[in-house]
Amino acid sequence: MAMYDPSKSSSASNSKSNGSGSKPLSEQVDLSQIITGYKMQGAKQYQEDSFCTFESPDLTFLVAGVFDGHGGLNGQVASLIVAKLCKAYFAKHWRQAKEWSDQQWTTQMETLYEDIHTQIRHEFVKLEILRRKQSKMPTTNVWDDDRKVVRKSSGFPVHGGTTCTIVCIIRTESKWRIVSSNTGDSDALLLSRKPSRLLRDNAKQKHLSVDHSPDNASEYLRIKRLPTDAYPTKLLFVYDKANTCRKFECPIVFCEDGTKDPKYVRNPWGNHLRPTNVRYDPAVYAVSPYGVSHDITCIAMTRSLGDFYAHQFGLTNRPSVTFEELDIRDAAGECNEYIVSVGSDGVWDCWKWDDFSDYVNGVMTKLDNKLQAVNESVLKHTVQRAKACFGEGSYDDATLISVALRPQLFEIASASEKKKDKNEESKETAAVVPIVKGKDNDEKEEVSVKGLDDEDDE
Repeated sequence: MAMYDPSKSSSASNSKSNGSGSKPLSEQVDLSQIITGYKMQGAKQYQEDSFCTFESPDLTFLVAGVFDGHGGLNGQVASLIVAKLCKAYFAKHWRQAKEWSDQQWTTQMETLYEDIHTQIRHEFVKLEILRRKQSKMPTTNVWDDDRKVVRKSSGFPVHGGTTCTIVCIIRTESKWRIVSSNTGDSDALLLSRKPSRLLRDNAKQKHLSVDHSPDNASEYLRIKRLPTDAYPTKLLFVYDKANTCRKFECPIVFCEDGTKDPKYVRNPWGNHLRPTNVRYDPAVYAVSPYGVSHDITCIAMTRSLGDFYAHQFGLTNRPSVTFEELDIRDAAGECNEYIVSVGSDGVWDCWKWDDFSDYVNGVMTKLDNKLQAVNESVLKHTVQRAKACFGEGSYDDATLISVALRPQLFEIASASEKKKDKNEESKETAAVVPIVKGKDNDEKEEVSVKGLDDEDDE
């Protein structure tokens, strides 16, 4: 992985937040109220989701990463590798990373993703050799030097890969700086808590990650513009049409100029398309065209780590990197509060975006801002929605990380101040939402699942 000269970085200490004690800030506060993750397995044989979190000792640098594998055991292996390497990388480089410019961040993340992509390939090679030895098959020709594809003894490609979404949050005296990098469809959302809407665009939520689905015109144009000498055969972006067995025969999503075919935009269901989530987005795939025999591709994203057989057609492991800055306090000196939610598509397929923001804020209020309990409650409720929407036999793995950007959580208060704050918060909560305690009520809330079109999920 790329190295950065630590001599060029400034001090990472935060004496104001660390108090007079010798312990680092991370050991003096409740980390579970600042950053927490939770995952639940779906109906498939393997839990293919993984996640990682990292907190610097002074809590000026936080990392939340979600990795949604696909391809059975290979997907599980890929996501676990990414989680391990991601945590190790930022544990080593967080001090330097705090000082990186936007361009340096982009370069470093591209290098990191490439290194992880290569490591996944090495692991797939090891697994394929092990499988062949167990089956007493020749262990030659595992590696396709020309296309860099890992292959089975039959010559067909080894399938599997993972999404990768990494959100890094840098805390300064007056700002939150958020750097999000991603390949694939594991979304990261910024939710406004206080005030109730984001100041810049008056929205309840904002995407920090970039859409890498075959529904994205920018991705269509990216692949279209790839040089034909290096990419003689390119991915097709198609809708998932009912009763069509060969995916390359499904309707094309984009016209030549990158605009969508109006026939399917106006009347998707009348043209036998299928929805893929509760927002009723039509299901789309990136597929190899007619004539491809061994390396047939059908994937629901345009960027990923792994999936080596599809890169010859335009799939890429290069991440998109975005940047966001937020004021920690408003002009009057009051704390602004935000929540960063990073999840796999097993979460996002079950929600409309604003509904998710409303629901998380509602649970935060009801559970006295106890982030770990909130995160687990939201995910359990989401899984119940998934079972109701997609069926007990086909709901997906689901992973959710929540990061609370609440300035008061990063300060060390005296015992009397903590008691006062807790009493004031309890009074405020009681005035907004009556809290009904009891095991039976909590269980009923988690099990209660509304229909797909019902927006009132609280």
